[in-house]
Amino acid sequence: MPTKKHTGRGGALSARKSSRPKVIGPQKGVSASRTSSIPKVTDILQGYADKAVFSGFSAGAARSGTISYKIVWHHDRRFELVLDISKKTMRFPAVLPGIARDSAMHRAFREYLESRQSEELPEHRRIDKKKARVRSAIHAGSVSLTLTVKDGDFEYAARKLIHLVDEIFKGFLIDGPYYEYMVEHLRLNPDQY
Repeated sequence: MPTKKHTGRGGALSARKSSRPKVIGPQKGVSASRTSSIPKVTDILQGYADKAVFSGFSAGAARSGTISYKIVWHHDRRFELVLDISKKTMRFPAVLPGIARDSAMHRAFREYLESRQSEELPEHRRIDKKKARVRSAIHAGSVSLTLTVKDGDFEYAARKLIHLVDEIFKGFLIDGPYYEYMVEHLRLNPDQY
């Protein structure tokens, strides 16, 4: 049975803790140990929702080692997170809208991502390149983020990707010259800052 959705804070979607995504169809080409990563990642994400890091969360049905999550998060925006076990990826198709490929903001964002994988950062804050790699791309004017899992540790990858997106909104955007961007594209309330 697919994860049930119910209304949480502010009418946002959330998932019942006892709900589990149903695996539909044969898992061709996906080992049982890797398929077991789906419930583990789902539990991690549900944990963030339970701690009110997300204001809404739901999990779709797993099909052939792929599952899509819906998350209501920063500035009450709806995010999609796609876990693909066979490709060894976790992907946010649209993290930041309205960014041009050749813009200074996109160049700064790419530098910021690289800095999050630097040996100069403390271990608890960086993404270990031996365990996972993160990259960005622009599709239809939105920046996507893809984290590729190098060692099969999807739990590590899930936590690091969520922390990275959180740092993008609480660090990169706030610390940079992006106030007008946040007002225009993220519907930031100017009276709150």
